[in-house]
Amino acid sequence: MSSPESPSGSSGTAPLDRVLLHLAASRRLAVDPDDLYIFEADGDDTIVRRRSKRTLRDVRRLAEIVTEIGHGHVYRIHDNWAVNLRRIREIRPQRDGRDWEVVMQSPVNRVLPVSRRRLQGLLRRFER
Repeated sequence: MSSPESPSGSSGTAPLDRVLLHLAASRRLAVDPDDLYIFEADGDDTIVRRRSKRTLRDVRRLAEIVTEIGHGHVYRIHDNWAVNLRRIREIRPQRDGRDWEVVMQSPVNRVLPVSRRRLQGLLRRFER
């Protein structure tokens, strides 16, 4: 007999291939985490940039989103920015030679600053 928790009847929780964005207090949108590229703090909310040009506004703070849906693949690169590590094309020094930035994959192609205090943590995420 199956339970409401899972079709197979077990009550264990397996990781899902979708995450929930909180678009309003009572509205949730299930999305593929690989379609999420950039998360930008905007007051108490977070603007989420996906593969499509349309952005979404999650009603949670950036720190909460990184904790809840990060799954080890979302990293906070700056006080105002977090990125999907799977969607970074390049990590490079900025023109001034002191600071660094990330370049996101197509179709987003955004260039975002990496704070000095978060750079080493970002680079470590790519070490094996």
